[in-house]
Amino acid sequence: MLLQNTTFLSCPKKNDADSVMRRYKRLLRPYRVEARRLQFPPPTRSVIDGPCYDIGAGGLCVECPNALDEGDLLQVRVHVPKLNKYSPGFFKAYENDAEQYVQCIATVAWIRRSGGSYLVGLQFTDIDSDKRTALQGLVDKAAAAQKTAD
Repeated sequence: MLLQNTTFLSCPKKNDADSVMRRYKRLLRPYRVEARRLQFPPPTRSVIDGPCYDIGAGGLCVECPNALDEGDLLQVRVHVPKLNKYSPGFFKAYENDAEQYVQCIATVAWIRRSGGSYLVGLQFTDIDSDKRTALQGLVDKAAAAQKTAD
């Protein structure tokens, strides 16, 4: 469920080099994220369960109540309504908007303390290419709409 009428700021960059190194544009949207550590046996509880700050085709930024380590692998599920509208897949017209998710494996790229919790940058390391393309299309469309509004 998306949070309505909530303003989210993009996760802060560590320094100017981060903006140069970032490969994908980010979209400021509080999409619902669930993430579990990638391990056996599978954990029963999520380490992340809440909205993201921003998302792009290469990863996302989310708040986490517990410390993680850089390099940790997570199984991630992000609810992105209308994502399939931007998918190159054949069945996109027949899929329900309420059940559109990006499911992938992500690596903890960075972590920063923020008050009583942590800001975590997740880099998608194993994601379906159609989902990555759809995310890129969604971000590009939002960026184009923002330019027109300005």
